[in-house]
Amino acid sequence: MVFVKKSISIVLLPILTLISCGRQRTLPEQLTAHHIKYRIEYLEERAGDIPTRILPEQMDAYYTEHFVLSRITGFLEQFTLTQIADLRHQKVTTLLRFFDSKVYYEGENGELPVAIVEPEDMSWKMTGETTVIGGLHSERVEVTTNNDHYSIYLTKDFDVRHPNITTPYRSIDYPLSEFRVQLSLLKMHLSCTDFKTETIESEVFKVPPGYNPVSKKDMERIINSLFTKE
Repeated sequence: MVFVKKSISIVLLPILTLISCGRQRTLPEQLTAHHIKYRIEYLEERAGDIPTRILPEQMDAYYTEHFVLSRITGFLEQFTLTQIADLRHQKVTTLLRFFDSKVYYEGENGELPVAIVEPEDMSWKMTGETTVIGGLHSERVEVTTNNDHYSIYLTKDFDVRHPNITTPYRSIDYPLSEFRVQLSLLKMHLSCTDFKTETIESEVFKVPPGYNPVSKKDMERIINSLFTKE
């Protein structure tokens, strides 16, 4: 019986050690990130009451091994919308700063970011047709929805697992160099204009101090209110 207990201990000890190490694992202070600058083109002249010509023209996205961060800044840097995707747990946290208001919502596992509209009956297929977009070798993908048909582009120039969980194209396993997305009333076409690999601080993937948690319903209401004059 003593021999059996010792044998069990020998088997369990490495497993318990691995579990303990996994729980205690922390991010290094700096991470290698693939940084894409996307040009934003608006598909309509207005989003609700707001003329799209006054809206931001660029989105920055940082792709790392365990996180993806996208950020749009506008209104003289008084407005920032950030999405932080935890790729290990497939959760997205949406942060909104609008003048003195700072709020965030942490999504459920597999949930799209707040106010991102998912097209109905969407399907896609790779075409094999290639081009270069913003320095990235890209392949055209045909997308079909219940009322639309259009092209987006993916790239295999770098590899990230689950790179598109902040978009409706979650089932595509490669980063996107050009795509469409709708945020609330805002319909956008994004295309890569610049790509580089750089080192960034891991702190950017945490919710900064001063942000207050809100419910999904409240975050949706706040984002939708950005497109009204009231």
